[in-house]
Amino acid sequence: MGVHFVPRGDGVLLRLWAGVSSEIALACDRQGQITELCGALPGDPIGRPLWDLAVPRQRERLRQAYAAALAQDRRSDWIELALRGSNGAREWHELRIDPVTFGPDHSLGAICVLRSITERRRLEREAFAAAMTDPLTGFTNRTAFMAMLAHLAEQDVPGALALVDLDRFRVFNLRYGHAAGDRLLVSFAGLLRQVTRPDHILSRTDGETFAVIMPGADLSEARTTAGAITSALANVASGAQRGELPFTASIGLALLGPDNDASLRCAELAVTDAKARGRARIGLCPSRLRLPWTWRQTLREQATAA
Repeated sequence: MGVHFVPRGDGVLLRLWAGVSSEIALACDRQGQITELCGALPGDPIGRPLWDLAVPRQRERLRQAYAAALAQDRRSDWIELALRGSNGAREWHELRIDPVTFGPDHSLGAICVLRSITERRRLEREAFAAAMTDPLTGFTNRTAFMAMLAHLAEQDVPGALALVDLDRFRVFNLRYGHAAGDRLLVSFAGLLRQVTRPDHILSRTDGETFAVIMPGADLSEARTTAGAITSALANVASGAQRGELPFTASIGLALLGPDNDASLRCAELAVTDAKARGRARIGLCPSRLRLPWTWRQTLREQATAA
């Protein structure tokens, strides 16, 4: 139910209703016009409809919520809104509508409580970004990678996928330690950034495995990108000190299609094929994805020491 009281018109009840100083309270009439304000808002909202506070795309939703709250004489749920701040920047708030009646059936309008959630939204964005980011390299992680593959498949966006797996990385870790392995991963991430295009999507999908999604690319373009990666790695390997392991990678290429799981399996098989042929190579997705189990097992066995 709404609130029943005799209005005083001096703002005392409005200030009491705000309750917490960080909240803003607005009194609105039956038509939704703001008649009183307790707190600070950009401009002068008095005399304007409540929904004018929101950005244009949210105004109709707020207008309908206000009408529903008054019609049902029931407090609304908290509604998240983007408002324009004094500097023009978007600021996030949540608003609750409390209908006010005088007597059993006479609606006076509503008191609306508005509180800022900009900081909460910022923390939520940061948490979401952290959940989708590999902390070591700054690339998107496997969760984000799979979501992007699914999105491209749903939107029927053509393109290509390269899976890049560092060769003998486990041996490197055993010989030089995990700290050195982490530095190697960070160095390789920097190299990938240099040789790929700005529209390519870079991910670290596993310990030593990276992915490059190339929207709109055909197999020829994917080969060119993979070649740039192997060439850059060859230059790094040529400068390695005697006794150091060569810094190489095996790359598997596949075209994106409506079945993103099939595209990923294809690229994984292509990586396995590249490793089975001696590593530091570029593999292509087999023409038939459903390979005999014995052939797949042979590739895995040959690449065990990858």
